Amino acid sequence: MALRRSAHIIFNPMAGARKRDLLERVIKRLNQAGVEITLDETKGPGHATELAAAASRHGIADVIVAAGGDGTINEVARGLLGQSTPLGIIPLGTANVLAIELGLRMREGDIADMLLSGPAQLIGTGLVDDRIFLLMVGIGFDGEVVHDIDARMKRVFGKAAFVWSGLKLWFAGPAREIVLRVDGQEKRCAWAVVSNARHFAGPFVLAPDAHIEDPGLTLTLFKSGSRMAFARYFAALGLGRVHRLKDVEIMHPRRIEALSPEGLAVEVDGDARGALPQTISMGVHFLRMVVPSR
Repeated sequence: MALRRSAHIIFNPMAGARKRDLLERVIKRLNQAGVEITLDETKGPGHATELAAAASRHGIADVIVAAGGDGTINEVARGLLGQSTPLGIIPLGTANVLAIELGLRMREGDIADMLLSGPAQLIGTGLVDDRIFLLMVGIGFDGEVVHDIDARMKRVFGKAAFVWSGLKLWFAGPAREIVLRVDGQEKRCAWAVVSNARHFAGPFVLAPDAHIEDPGLTLTLFKSGSRMAFARYFAALGLGRVHRLKDVEIMHPRRIEALSPEGLAVEVDGDARGALPQTISMGVHFLRMVVPSR
């Protein structure tokens, strides 16, 4: 394909100074390749969606780039639904699950090469109350962990902030029972994760049969709520063996109504996204995304 000659970058400044340095190095590489850069900074939640939609409507760039974490990428993606301009990423977040999913190495040369000449593939999406997600929806444990962390703590301590919040929640156990209606069938569990991709919380493989370029959701139900059970879940996640646990059920649904307990925290693509009840379903839209050359 022809090399891209223009890029509109939407940058979340909350990513911090160290991550800004990576952004500047990528921009330098693109400039050296003759790419015209437009840079916008987000001002708050939802602003990235507005900026992406406006940039795409005006047709001012060959690629619109989300520079931030998975939550920022989600916001930019929402602004590009139904548009022809592809989404690119400069991963500046804590976990960078999407970058791992795409096999993108965290080096400025690899990122710049992808944005310059990587193919634009169609990827599948999911819906949470009619708003898209690209990676996952977490109901219960990870939702509460994400809700517990403020932006400053996340920016300063990075992954350690998630570990500390998770340990606090684990010590406070047991988990509350979650009630869901999955394609019309009632299910109960202590923790539920809906995946649109293989990876979860960084490099960990939760849904080995999933692939972001293929439509379809994977629902993982963790049935037991004790501290000991959750310790087993975390160990199995680290080893990529969650699907082998007897008290874990894996389904491939089209629609999930997460009903109760009302007020239980939910995270979407690594960002806090309200509380139960919520409805999750297969997305009706594909999104064009620039990916690394194979």
